[in-house]
Amino acid sequence: MADVVSFPAGRRSSCALTPYRAYRFAPDGSVSSTIPIEAATDAEAVECAFHLSDGDRVELWSRARFVAHVGPHDGLIAASIALVEEDPSPDP
Repeated sequence: MADVVSFPAGRRSSCALTPYRAYRFAPDGSVSSTIPIEAATDAEAVECAFHLSDGDRVELWSRARFVAHVGPHDGLIAASIALVEEDPSPDP
């Protein structure tokens, strides 16, 4: 049987689709829906997510990798972060 079936060796084809997930957020910041997207590139996935956003804020992820924010950014977004001591001393 092994001589009848040939299996591809090496890496996947470059045209293989990558699974993405678009998370659409409600105005209160909660996730209102999760939309699976299959695309060949990040740019193609961002384009699909943009069309699905319908004016809502959307985060696009490829498995555990953050890809992009899509849609309006009228909510609060942190400009910077800093570590806070566990027991900060009060300012005089």
